[in-house]
Amino acid sequence: MFMKLIKSFILIILCLFAITPVFAANSSKKSAQPFNPVVHKTYDVETKDGFVIKAYVSYPKTRMDKYPVVILLHSLGGNYASFAGLENKLNYAGFATVGMDLRGHGKSVYTKTLRQRAWQYFKNDTYALYPSDVLYVMQYVKTKHKRFDFTDYAIIGSDIGANTGVLVARALPVKPKALVLFSPMMSIKGLYIPVAMTEIGLAPILAIASSTDALSMSQQSKLAKFAQGNFDALNMPKGGMGMTLLKGYPELEYQITYWLKAYFKGKLTPITPASLAAAKAKAAAAKAAKAAKLKAAREAKLKKAGSSATK
Repeated sequence: MFMKLIKSFILIILCLFAITPVFAANSSKKSAQPFNPVVHKTYDVETKDGFVIKAYVSYPKTRMDKYPVVILLHSLGGNYASFAGLENKLNYAGFATVGMDLRGHGKSVYTKTLRQRAWQYFKNDTYALYPSDVLYVMQYVKTKHKRFDFTDYAIIGSDIGANTGVLVARALPVKPKALVLFSPMMSIKGLYIPVAMTEIGLAPILAIASSTDALSMSQQSKLAKFAQGNFDALNMPKGGMGMTLLKGYPELEYQITYWLKAYFKGKLTPITPASLAAAKAKAAAAKAAKAAKLKAAREAKLKKAGSSATK
C-alpha cells in the first residue's frame, strides 16, 4: 500500500512538470515581440595591436543565398549610431550592412587590457591604423556570416570614414561596386587618398557635400580629378560637414539607397509585403517545429517515467 502511494505521488509530480512548459508557452504568447524583418548583431573584434573594435552587423530575413554588403564608416568624433536610418533603408532594400565605432569612438575605446583611449588624443600614426581596423572587422564578420558576399560590396564613409573607405578599397583585391563619400578630403589626419583613388579601378563615386562648406567643395573638386570611374557630385544647398548632412537631410537616406541599387541589379531581395509574409511564415513554421519536437520529447520522457513507476 505504501509503495503504491509513493508511485502515485511520483506520477503527479511528473505530470506537473509536463504541464508547466505549456503554461509558460501560453504566457510567453502574451508578451511576444512583433516580428522584426531585420537581424542585428554586435561583435567585439580584437585588432593585431590589441585594440577592441565594436562592430555592428544587420541584414534582412529574406533568406538570400548571398547578401551584397555595404560597409558604413562614420565621421570623426561620431559613432555608428549616426547611420541608424540609412542602415534601415539599406536592409529593407536587401543589403547586409557592416559597420563599427572607429577606434577611439563610441564603444571602441578600450584595449584588451581595458586601457581607455579616445580619438581626441590620437596622433596620425594611430589614425593610420583605421584602414587595417576595417579590414580586421570585415575578415571577422566573414567568418561569422558565410552568406555575406564581400566580393559584391559598396562603401559609405564620412570625412575620416570616407578617406578610410578609399584606402580600404585600394587594399582589397576585389574593388567595390560603388563608394558614397560624405565630405571627403585630400588628406585628413594623415589619411591621404588622391593616389589611392587612382588605384580602385572604375568604381563609381557619389560625393556629397554642402554648397556652403567652402573647404568640402574645394576638396571635392580636387578629388574628382583622380577618379577613374564616374564621379557624381550631390551638393546640398546648405548644411555642415560629414554626417551632419545626413541628419539635416534625411531624404539622403533614400537617395543613397536608390543610387546604390543601380549597381546591384538582380542581386537584391528587398523586404516587400510578399517577402515579409514569407519570412514570417518560415519563422512561424520553424517555431512550431521546435515546439512540436519539445512536446514529443516531454511526452516520451513522461511515458518512460510512468512505465518505470508502475513496475
